[in-house]
Amino acid sequence: VRAVTFAITATGEVVAPDDGVARVGARLAGRVTHVAAGVGDAVRPGATLATLTSPELGRAKADYLVASTAARVTRETADRERALFDQQIAAESAWQLAEGEAAKARAEKEAAELRLHTLGLSDAQLARLSPDDHLDAAVRVTSPIGGVVVERDASLGQTVDPQDTMFVIMDLATVWIVVDVYEGDLAQVAVDQPVDATVAAWGERAFRGTIASVGAVLDRRSRTVKARVVVPNPDGALKPGMFAAVTLAGTTAAPRDGLFVPASAAQRDGDGWVVFVPVADATFQRRPVELRPIGDAGYEVVAGLARGERVVTRGTFLLESEARGDDLGEHDH
Repeated sequence: VRAVTFAITATGEVVAPDDGVARVGARLAGRVTHVAAGVGDAVRPGATLATLTSPELGRAKADYLVASTAARVTRETADRERALFDQQIAAESAWQLAEGEAAKARAEKEAAELRLHTLGLSDAQLARLSPDDHLDAAVRVTSPIGGVVVERDASLGQTVDPQDTMFVIMDLATVWIVVDVYEGDLAQVAVDQPVDATVAAWGERAFRGTIASVGAVLDRRSRTVKARVVVPNPDGALKPGMFAAVTLAGTTAAPRDGLFVPASAAQRDGDGWVVFVPVADATFQRRPVELRPIGDAGYEVVAGLARGERVVTRGTFLLESEARGDDLGEHDH
């Protein structure tokens, strides 16, 4: 009987973080006049991706200038009527009427200003507006995040609407691996637990991550729960869509009655494992076995060995190398 912590193996898929994906479009309808970014380009937050011309923006600027002028003039008129009323030259009704017109004009100016803010203009840009430039209807489409352009659906002369996605930007400096954890392994999985992952493209290279969350719902069909693993990806080696093999050490150790062998006793044989069992002096039998990794650098024997059988724990790599050139089940050494 040993107290063991099992190493859990699972599969997962690399995905972009939810807050690392931006689908970028124009705030208003227009025609594309310049495209500044293409697929594969790295962009910074605020970088211009495209420029378009929008009659709607020109109209909105003109409306603001008209409303701004009206607000100023009606305010001056109301102030003048107040002064005349104070001097008992004008009637109170004239002053109150002027105040009403000023309030109406102020509300219209604020509505026009809000419209321009919605279209992306800042207070500084509003302050610089004048009747001489209100026909400038150029609109910049900018990236809200830093990352890489992974999709582009924008070309010169194209007409776009606010609901159209022109670019997709992904920040892949950190990625997620969404892992399917079986129901029977859930007790061994916890937030902040370290995880090692490998992908086919990078062979034995291990990517270290940490469990950020464990799902609250069990999939009835697969009997699995989704766990989200956060993995640093500074060189961009992990790509969304890659499948990953994930290994994590269980969180708790519990007494378990079983057969166990040290890691040095087992050798890989394709998708399986083999050990070497002494059968005579300097003679060993190559035995296929089914093993389950445990967290203390060894394996539990699921099948292939009987209680009391001995196995070789040193030099097994050499024995396996010799065995690959020999079809016999027993080998002298």
